[in-house]
Amino acid sequence: MTDHDDILEQAALPRLGLSPGVLVAIGLGGALGTVARFLLSSAFSDSARQFPTTTLLINLSGSLAIGLLVPLVENLAARVPLLRPFVIVGLLGGWTTYSALAVDAVTLAQHRHGWLGLLSVALTLGGGLALVLGGNSLGTRLVTR
Repeated sequence: MTDHDDILEQAALPRLGLSPGVLVAIGLGGALGTVARFLLSSAFSDSARQFPTTTLLINLSGSLAIGLLVPLVENLAARVPLLRPFVIVGLLGGWTTYSALAVDAVTLAQHRHGWLGLLSVALTLGGGLALVLGGNSLGTRLVTR
């Protein structure tokens, strides 16, 4: 057996703590979150000259959900170990879309509405941080009851 064959037989993923179950949970959650985001953004498409309301609502709702659910999911992690990878990393990671935020901001700037793009970025970042903190506070209180 050559050194090359030996390298191929070594499993790199377990060193990262990523079991096949974790990878499947992330993949399934990510697929569901991404499809849900696509369906919502397709149903409520904003024009290149309008404030990107749909992207903002998706990102803010995801921020609130992540803040709220992290303490709840952590409380269940020992009993349901794939819940965090599925819900937090996969589902909500697929739901939120900071790449679309960037594209929306650039598109607005290209159509001479750069101030709307900057407003969208500011509201998403500021609102997202506030909602994660508020959601986390609420989620923590729910867990400690």
